[in-house]
Amino acid sequence: MPYRIEADDEKIVCSNFFLSNKEISINYNDISSLAGGIFENKISGVMKVCDGSNNICIGFYQRLNNSSKLATIILSKVRRDIYDGVLEKIQSGKRKVKK
Repeated sequence: MPYRIEADDEKIVCSNFFLSNKEISINYNDISSLAGGIFENKISGVMKVCDGSNNICIGFYQRLNNSSKLATIILSKVRRDIYDGVLEKIQSGKRKVKK
């Protein structure tokens, strides 16, 4: 889990990991899954962004400053099938609450 996450039009750059100086970049086109937190209609928890082509998975908490802004950027940039999968999870969670 990185302490610093930056997002631009093409990628997410994660750095300042605990006890590590590494830097990881994930291109939006390479994102294979989004899980946890608001990506699964949960109030809290770790949100995970996974890059299947490079076997990289990063996580960040919803309590992170501007986490909703980051989630919005990610959702607006990922492939349509990934976006639709997240939307389905959110909608199915809302249906369960209404019953």
